[in-house]
Amino acid sequence: MLAERWARARAALQTVRWRAALLAALLVSCALALGDVVTLSLYRNQLEANLDQTLEQQAADRALLLEQGNDPAALVTVLQEEALVWIGSPDGEAVAIGGAIFPLENPVPETIGGVSTISLLVEERKPDEVERERMDLRVGAVATTDGSLVVLAGAETEAIDETLNGLIWLLALAVPIFGIVVGGVTFFVAGRVLEPVERIRSQAEGIDAQTLDERVPVPESGDEIHDLAVTMNSMLDRLEAHERSLRQFSADASHELKSPIANVRALVDTTELDDPEWSRLRTRLVGETDRLRDLVDNLLFLATTEAGRRRKPSHAVELDDLVFNEAELLASTSDVAVDLAGIEPVQVLGDRADLQRLVRNLADNAARHATGRVRFVTSTARREVELRVADDGRGIAEDDRPRIFERFTRLDEARARDDGGSGLGLSIVRQIAEDHGGTVVVTDADLGGAEFVVRLPAA
Repeated sequence: MLAERWARARAALQTVRWRAALLAALLVSCALALGDVVTLSLYRNQLEANLDQTLEQQAADRALLLEQGNDPAALVTVLQEEALVWIGSPDGEAVAIGGAIFPLENPVPETIGGVSTISLLVEERKPDEVERERMDLRVGAVATTDGSLVVLAGAETEAIDETLNGLIWLLALAVPIFGIVVGGVTFFVAGRVLEPVERIRSQAEGIDAQTLDERVPVPESGDEIHDLAVTMNSMLDRLEAHERSLRQFSADASHELKSPIANVRALVDTTELDDPEWSRLRTRLVGETDRLRDLVDNLLFLATTEAGRRRKPSHAVELDDLVFNEAELLASTSDVAVDLAGIEPVQVLGDRADLQRLVRNLADNAARHATGRVRFVTSTARREVELRVADDGRGIAEDDRPRIFERFTRLDEARARDDGGSGLGLSIVRQIAEDHGGTVVVTDADLGGAEFVVRLPAA
């Protein structure tokens, strides 16, 4: 039971509210304590200065009265109980003494004319008793003009301590009281300030993968807590969009994979090895498996891209060599004419495999839509490499251009699966270009079709 209470108490003390209250109370207490020390020190100095001034003035006044012929016995009346007035010769012989303190030793200090502290054996005469003790006295000593007599006005130094004792206790009591009050006020104010944070935390705690459409409350304070809530809602927007994208990606990938798998299964189930049509069907099977392989490769690339495991640009790549290789492959596997007249030697900093995939996807897309010609152009301008791939097909309408780089997108004229591809090639082109610090856009080609322009930083 005690362990549970202690655990709850420790957990409470670790909250921002309690820590702010305790820190405020501690800081105020320390500041007050330091202020008290400084105040008491200044007050003591002021009391000592006032006492010294009073003693010196009393001694000087009595010396002046002596010079005017007044009786010494009439000049030793004291103004307070614990005080001393002594008139005598410089060698310590007393002429008149007044006050509750009677010196038993020579009270004349070594320095006459000013105020000093002396230790003196005295008799302290109280109403009911007389005590003999050694006492520290603060005395002002003034000699008459002819030097025949010395007037001393003295008082106990303990009187200052007694005056300060009451103030010390008062200030010592004020430190914890003010600390508690400030801590309590801070605890209350911190609770009010952190109340929106608690609402945000409570709401955020209930948000999971099934409730990503919910948002945390945004206070109207316009302060840092408001900014925190706005930032959290923006993060939830991105998470919801990402989760929605993943769901759409999974659905589209499943849909795309079903078609070639179903085709292969149908061909296998309906065809015997001794069938006269086997040779033709074999070609179809190879085409379907190649299509399935390309689709799986593209999905794997996108999956590694999403997971952040793709390689970063690391070395110079001869982009013109990649274009020549893909152009030769395209010329040998299709009926389109390939124009390489505009190829210049260019280098970019990046990953060779990814850049080869970018060129291949652009080449395949151009060949798929070309009527009979595909053109490749490479150039360098202002520390930037430009790759242009154009075809003489029907082109792409301006309204469709923003969405052709989205995943699994097919335009109306390319809906047929044999001609339209998987709808992943151009999205991969954009991803690779952005990974290498570049861009890709589509424009109208002077050949009559579409022209894809990729710009990458030069090596």
